Amino acid sequence: MTSTSLTLRCIGRRAETHDVVSWQFAAVDGGLPAVLAGQCITLHTEIDGQPLCRAYTLSSSPQDPCWQVTIKDVGLVSHHLHQSLQLGDEIRADGPFGEFNLSALPCERPLLLSAGSGITPMWAMLRDELDKRPDADIRFIHSARSPEDVIFATELAALAEAHAGVRHALILEQAPEAHPWVGRLSADMLTELAPDFLSRHVYLCGPTPYMAAVSAMLAALGLPAKQLHQESFGLAETAPVVATGDHFWLTLKKSGKKVKILPGQTLLAALEGAGETMAAACRAGVCGACRCTTQGEIERQSLMTLSPQDLENGVALACSCTARGDISLDY
Repeated sequence: MTSTSLTLRCIGRRAETHDVVSWQFAAVDGGLPAVLAGQCITLHTEIDGQPLCRAYTLSSSPQDPCWQVTIKDVGLVSHHLHQSLQLGDEIRADGPFGEFNLSALPCERPLLLSAGSGITPMWAMLRDELDKRPDADIRFIHSARSPEDVIFATELAALAEAHAGVRHALILEQAPEAHPWVGRLSADMLTELAPDFLSRHVYLCGPTPYMAAVSAMLAALGLPAKQLHQESFGLAETAPVVATGDHFWLTLKKSGKKVKILPGQTLLAALEGAGETMAAACRAGVCGACRCTTQGEIERQSLMTLSPQDLENGVALACSCTARGDISLDY
């Protein structure tokens, strides 16, 4: 599916929780591109005269007449959108993109595990799957801080009530006394809520610590790696590379400027630390906004959006690429 650039108009804004808002968008010209449930778009904005962009998962289903993004008020761009993006406003977007979806990774009996804002692709995937297969056997386990922090709580309960094959549970760190699932997702909880999880494909999304803990738990419980599909809001840190000195040199081809890059530091982090501006949206190696061409020895943590020819030509994603020696870069 090809990513496109288009202008969106905000046709709706709704508060989901005390710090989460959903916006609904229509295309200003023509129709919206086809999308797969679980994919993302990049929203472009400007703060104090500086152009910035971030990637957000669509929480709408492909069957919906509009696109919807659901954003927590965390981070510079997200906070700016909370404060400024209102009904009738227009905003530029790129997309859709991303490989985390049930269409690309199909299975008959999915187990959806999410935490916090990680519910957004799961909500889109759940609705899309039930549109296609109303009797689908789906387990949905979501973790949140408190009942007030659960996004789509009412809608999720109603959907589960309407579809006998859907079993869902909320695991809350702070919960009313009668709530059965308190704390953080554990092996005992998982075994009770989805006793057949080893025979399911697991889709996992949420903050990096949650992702790391749950993926390690699933591996320890014997889930085959091929049955785990993940999407995270940030890449795990990579182990530092042992270097002769304390840094490498990153040379910008256009200007000849030399930037220090530390072993294990991403190209994007080094550039931003040196005051350079580079388009970067997802910062997780999935959207392709920070494509650049490199010469020298590098290590890529993500190959998404990159073709074999891109790899042969030295193309990398700056947000998920580290240097293993002195390199040059063009973007």
